[in-house]
Amino acid sequence: MATIKEVLEKKSELLCKGLFIDQELIDHYKKQGINIDFGRKGGAGPLGGRYFKFDSPSQEKPIIVNAALWDTRDRTDLILGKKVENKFNIYKKDKNHLWGKLKLIENPKYYSPEYKTSDGIPMRKIALVHGIDCLGTTIYQKCTHWECGNACAFCGIELSLKYDTTILEKTGKQIAEVITAARKEGRCTHLTITSGTEATEDKGALRYLKVLKEIKELHPNIPLHIQIEPLENLSYLKKLKDAGAATIGIHIEVLNDTLRKKITPGKYKIPYSLFEKNWKKSIEIFGRNQVESFILTGFEESEGNLIHNLEKLISIGVIPFVTPVRSIPGKSALPQTDYKSLIDIYLKVASLMKKYDVNPLKNKAGCVRCGGCSAISEAYRIV
Repeated sequence: MATIKEVLEKKSELLCKGLFIDQELIDHYKKQGINIDFGRKGGAGPLGGRYFKFDSPSQEKPIIVNAALWDTRDRTDLILGKKVENKFNIYKKDKNHLWGKLKLIENPKYYSPEYKTSDGIPMRKIALVHGIDCLGTTIYQKCTHWECGNACAFCGIELSLKYDTTILEKTGKQIAEVITAARKEGRCTHLTITSGTEATEDKGALRYLKVLKEIKELHPNIPLHIQIEPLENLSYLKKLKDAGAATIGIHIEVLNDTLRKKITPGKYKIPYSLFEKNWKKSIEIFGRNQVESFILTGFEESEGNLIHNLEKLISIGVIPFVTPVRSIPGKSALPQTDYKSLIDIYLKVASLMKKYDVNPLKNKAGCVRCGGCSAISEAYRIV
């Protein structure tokens, strides 16, 4: 059984590289009723991946990873091989070097076409299972930055509509019905709710308030995580908490200001000082360890500068959800993070979280609790 350090190293490598899978192998598994393919092509988070579970040290919570699945060998030197017993063999470069073994986390039954909401929408279009037991949904699938031609380079939120994998707008009732179905399978203990930014003063907070209340009417005890851009009117943050949100993500993604202008042109217009005000107010309202911000690696920022900027973020009390940027199928290729560098970043971030008493293991809901797209929690357990 692998040590936590070995898992951290392998998870970081998978996050950076993903896996090559041959189309013939996909066809092979489909004949056996195993649904594995190149993953989703849209959405607002890491794309094109499937969740796998490590053979990790005995613990209460399994360690999982969201690994991209590629159809060309030039993307990665890690190859998904055949399933042996209940695990997939992973090879490096060629099939003579066994890199490790992973267990595929199967899709839930409610993904089947016969599962529909009471208004006739396929449940798979409403919410997906992230990892083992986290539902993820985007309640409004458009973003003002896309409409203005200032979309973030890494975002595929509106591609989901193009590929007809979701619907434009979701109601709390629809989401609650999917929660019910997922819980019957043991696949939902918390929820991540995202949304495209709206060109209004509330940035979409009013839409969130309605959805949160509708979900809580049917599932009063489920922890809910939301993600929203910094608000000028900070009173919305308290309203979101009162409506049922347990944790919040206010994502800056890129900390270097020069890179921010290039990578996130729409969000660049939001000054860093407003992010800081929202983070501080959110910690006051939601509590310690319940506020996070996605931080993407792979761009031109030096490691030293990144760690310096991350320390400022962590010192406020924000959990940095560090993850390597991932290319979006059908869009321009994005840079790949060197996994050895990422391991070093994770360990330094973990040390800083210990220094400033920030603990990702105490987060109640959402991306940090799921942990599939980042190895910050594994690093935290090591240092």
